[in-house]
Amino acid sequence: MLVVVVALMVIDVLLAVRVRTGPSLDSGRAERTTRDIGRLFSVIHESEEARHVLAAESGTAPVPDVHADRALVLADAITRETATLGLDSEGTALNSALSTWVVNPAAGIQPLLTTTDRLAAALDARKARARHEAETGQNTLFALHCVFVAALLLLLGGLVWTLWRRIVRPLADLEARLGSTAADAAPLPPPDTRGWLGGVWSEAERTLLLLKQSRHRATQADLALRTDAVTSLGLQRILAAHHSPGPGVDAHGELMAAEGLIAGDFFDTLALSDGTTALIQGDVAGHGVEAGLLAVQTKSAVLSALRLSLDPRVAAAAAWSMLSTEDERFTTLVITVLDPGRGRLRWLNAGHEFARVRRADGSVEELPPTGPVIGSFVTVPEDTWEVVTTTLSPGDLVLLATDGLTEARDAHGAMLGEQTVTDLLADTGPDPRETVRRLHLTAQHHGTDWERDDITVLAATLTDPGAANAN
Repeated sequence: MLVVVVALMVIDVLLAVRVRTGPSLDSGRAERTTRDIGRLFSVIHESEEARHVLAAESGTAPVPDVHADRALVLADAITRETATLGLDSEGTALNSALSTWVVNPAAGIQPLLTTTDRLAAALDARKARARHEAETGQNTLFALHCVFVAALLLLLGGLVWTLWRRIVRPLADLEARLGSTAADAAPLPPPDTRGWLGGVWSEAERTLLLLKQSRHRATQADLALRTDAVTSLGLQRILAAHHSPGPGVDAHGELMAAEGLIAGDFFDTLALSDGTTALIQGDVAGHGVEAGLLAVQTKSAVLSALRLSLDPRVAAAAAWSMLSTEDERFTTLVITVLDPGRGRLRWLNAGHEFARVRRADGSVEELPPTGPVIGSFVTVPEDTWEVVTTTLSPGDLVLLATDGLTEARDAHGAMLGEQTVTDLLADTGPDPRETVRRLHLTAQHHGTDWERDDITVLAATLTDPGAANAN
């Protein structure tokens, strides 16, 4: 039945197209040709009147050029239309008679009238045949529509009956039996193998028993998930901890993890005992739980080393000690020490991608790497990384960001890029919070996959060097 319905649909469409484009198209061409013939004789009539005037004045009366040109153009159009209608001989005869009249108008227009009458009669016959074909096609199409609707109704009726008998009623019985089994209102009945869904009974009953047995295991799994959630939240707080900066420094940072709460990025702001403020930021390779656990260890080692020694090189060596046994893990690390009292900035950059200083005048300077990334491939950590010093004035802004910011990709795969971030930084003011907020929003708007990697941004600026000196 379905095959019959599809076949009727195809025939219906083909016939509708034929009724639409066949006879109606021929009839339209015949009507256009008739109108062109009328316009042609209007031109001939105008030409004859002009000839009579000329004959009265000069004695000679050729066909005026303007009328001859118009008549020939119309004749060519009539010839083309009659060719498409299969009336080549009539169209050619009209064109030949018109050409003869143009050359020798004294011969009269009687031959032209004769050929025109033959063409008009042929066009009338063609239009009558087109009307007959259209009426026949429409009647056939109506009959086919009726057959199609009847077949469709029959098919739908059979489909509804089949669904009710084979699916709806068995599923209703299954629902009742499963409900009584789950409520322990009746003993388990023997499986019924009749019909399409007969084998479902025994499987459903086994599933109910398995659900009862696994309920306890599900409760235990829920407790384990709650414990893991608390642990993850604690690790996230450690990675994104942001201590108060020292005097004369204002700082702000944010971390967005790619997976859940735990990230491979870490950052912090640490007020040192000599009145300076250290900004640290790192990016452990990868993301997720494993990278997050290693990031927590690395961050703790760096903070402890800075509190004890105040030397960024010792802190980098402490980070290396956490990664020296990790063959597949490494981290970038940047440590900047802001000294408001002396108006200077010291930094150590272990392969960190984006570290910049935005000067108060809007210019942006890079804090380039002073050594390689930190990993087990480093053999002499004490002499691997250098500390570089530059000036730092009130209104200057130090910005540190992980590669998740610059590598955010749009729908076409284009990265946000270091230059775009640098240009945006140049247009921002000295407010660390506003700068961090704008960069995070830019990454989210640009990157359709910005959650593919952790994004961490940390910014700081000098506020009151006098407070640092007083301290």
